[in-house]
Amino acid sequence: MADPILLIGTGTSVGKTHVAERLLRALEGDGRRAYGYKPVESGVSATEATDAARLASASSFHVKHEPLRIVFRAPVSPHLAARAEGIEIDLDAIRGEIARLVTLVDALVVELPGGAFSPLTAEVLVAHFARSVTGARAVLVAPDRLGVLHDVGSAARACASVGLPLAGIVLNAPASPDDSTGRNAAELALVTRAPLLAELRRGPSDSPLEANDPARVLARALTR
Repeated sequence: MADPILLIGTGTSVGKTHVAERLLRALEGDGRRAYGYKPVESGVSATEATDAARLASASSFHVKHEPLRIVFRAPVSPHLAARAEGIEIDLDAIRGEIARLVTLVDALVVELPGGAFSPLTAEVLVAHFARSVTGARAVLVAPDRLGVLHDVGSAARACASVGLPLAGIVLNAPASPDDSTGRNAAELALVTRAPLLAELRRGPSDSPLEANDPARVLARALTR
């Protein structure tokens, strides 16, 4: 049993699912039974694969019983989607599911929705929930583009203010690179003391992992 790895973002649509997929495949390559879990997901289309399905496909371990998942169609913050549908997001149940899953695998990767300070409920933000998960290692995912230094610095300071330590940062290659892409990693020390764990490349999430692939570096950093 290993500590759960929680992926949180500097915002929404920063590539957490891609990072989770690559991390899961790297963990499998290292011979680990790894499972990807996304407990809450909004903006789910009837015609597109869910993030949860993508993580399950990238996992090297498959649970016998479908884990607890809370899914909303509306592409809005989970607390707004839950309010609109008259549903209460049971955070205790999600914590319990994480505690159960972590006993089954060598590595559990949990993708939390939205950004670090997106509301899960009217009272609890993502960072608050991450702090409450026993033994969790929180990883901040950010897109390697203009503005990322501000976003990482702000998110890291805000996480520290609520007592959530960061295991590190992953810079994810953006869909549209700009002049800062590839140059931000060297400047992160100006805005945070959290270590840079990896710079992930752009490309298909199921492409082969080379020996020096950043996803392998990330996997080993989080499981050593």
